Amino acid sequence: MKSVLAIDLGATSGRAVSYYIVEGTLFSEEILRFENVPIKERGVLAWDIHLLFSNILQAIQLASEKGELLSLGIDTWGVDFALIDGEGQLVAASAHYRDKRTKGVLEEVSQCSSLTDLYFKTGNQLMEINTLFQLIRTRTKNPDSFFLAKNLLMIPDYLNYLLTGQKAIERSIASTMQLVNPYTQTWSQDILEMFEIPETLLPELVQEGNILGELSSKYKLGNPKVINVCEHDTASAIAAIPVEDDKTLFISSGTWSLIGTELNTPIINERTLNYNFTNEAGHSGTTTFLKNCTGLWIVEELRREFEHLGQPFDFDTIAKLVAEVDRPTAIIDTDSPEFAEPDQMIEKLKEYAQKTKQPIPESPGELFKVAYTSLASKYKEVIGQLEEILAERFEKIHVIGGGSKSTYFSQLIADTTGKTVVTGLSEATSVGNALIQLVALGELTSIQEGRQLVRQTFDCKQYYPQKNKEMGDDKLS
Repeated sequence: MKSVLAIDLGATSGRAVSYYIVEGTLFSEEILRFENVPIKERGVLAWDIHLLFSNILQAIQLASEKGELLSLGIDTWGVDFALIDGEGQLVAASAHYRDKRTKGVLEEVSQCSSLTDLYFKTGNQLMEINTLFQLIRTRTKNPDSFFLAKNLLMIPDYLNYLLTGQKAIERSIASTMQLVNPYTQTWSQDILEMFEIPETLLPELVQEGNILGELSSKYKLGNPKVINVCEHDTASAIAAIPVEDDKTLFISSGTWSLIGTELNTPIINERTLNYNFTNEAGHSGTTTFLKNCTGLWIVEELRREFEHLGQPFDFDTIAKLVAEVDRPTAIIDTDSPEFAEPDQMIEKLKEYAQKTKQPIPESPGELFKVAYTSLASKYKEVIGQLEEILAERFEKIHVIGGGSKSTYFSQLIADTTGKTVVTGLSEATSVGNALIQLVALGELTSIQEGRQLVRQTFDCKQYYPQKNKEMGDDKLS
C-alpha cells in the first residue's frame, strides 16, 4: 500500500494520519496522536520543539512499517518561529504566542509608525502575537538571540529543515507573519526597511506543493519526499472543504476560531481594518479572508481546571450538563484579553458576569454554557461583519475542525446565526494536507479533483436553524 503522511500539529496536540486512495475513495489511518505541551525556558513560555520532532520521526517510522510511504507534509498553527544560527542550531527556544512578552507591543509600535499603514501594507489582522511583533520584542528583550540568528524559519519550516537540511518558508504560513505583501505574496520590502529587519534573515518563499527534498538518510527511515503543504493549518483545512459554489463560508473551530471565506484577491480597506479582518495566502493562489477569534480555548481551559479539581468531564457529559441548564446565562466577549491567558478561567467567567451585571454562572453546566453560547454569539457577530464587507449573504456554514464533532455546538451555531450548518470534516486539516501532497505527486490533478474525492468519501450532517426541523445526513454535495 502506497500512502502519504499528513502531520498536523495543533496548539495542544499533534496527530499523524496516513492517507491513500482506493477506487475513488480516500482512506485514512491514524498513525500517532500526542500532546503538545509548552515548556518554560529562561522565563519564556516556549514550544518543546525537540519533543515534537521526536514524535514526527516516530510517526514516519510507524507509517513506513505499514507500507510504502511516498511523502509527508507538516502543517501547524501560525505566527511562531525558530531562529537558527549559521550551523542550523536554535539560538533560543521557540517562544509560544501566549507568552506575555508581546503584551503592549502594538501601543509601542504605534508610537513610531502607523498601525493603519502597517495593515494596508500587509492586509494582516493586527494582533500582538503576529511574527513581526514577536520579532521586535525578541530584538529588544533578547538581542543576543536576534543578532546571532542567520535565518528565521516558521515552525513547520524548521521541522522540514531538520528532516531535509533544506530551508524555505511556504506562502500560507508566511502570510501570518505581517511581513508579506498580500498582492504579490512576496516579502514586503517596505516592512523590512521600516522595522530594520535584514532580508537575509528570511529564506526563499515557496508555493504549496513544492517538493522540498527527501528525508535525510541519517534517520534510516527510507526516502519519502518532504512536501511543503499549506503549512498554516487553516489553509490546509480550507483546501479540503468540498464547496458547491464560489460562496463558501467556513468556521474552523478549534482552540482558535477562524471565520471567513475564499477570495481571488485580497480586500484591504477602512472597513476591513476597523473590523480587523485578515488576508492570508490560500491554496492555488487564492486569498483566505477571515477573522481570527478565540475558540474552544475557553472550554478547554474549563475542562482542565475542573479536572484539577477532581471533576473530569468528557464532551458528551458537558453537552448533557449544558442541556440541563434552563436559566439565562451570561454572554461574554470571548476575545476580551483576560480570557486569552491560561488559568483561573472559572473565576474569570464569574468576574466578567458580575462586572457586566449578568447572571453569575455557578455550576459546571452553567460555566460551559456561558462559553459555548458566547462563542456562537461571536460567530454571529463576525459573520454579520463579513456579509457587510462583501455585500453578500451566506445561507450555509461549513464548520470544520474539532468543534464540528459536537452535535450540541453545531445546532447552537445554526440556531444563533440562522444559517444551515454543515459538518463532517472534523479532521479537515490533515485531509487538506494530504490532498496537497497527492496533487504534488501527480496522484490528483488539482485541489478541485481532491475536493470531489472528499465529497465522494465523507458523510456530512446538516443542522438547520429551526429546531423543529430534522437534521439530515447526506454525502457531501
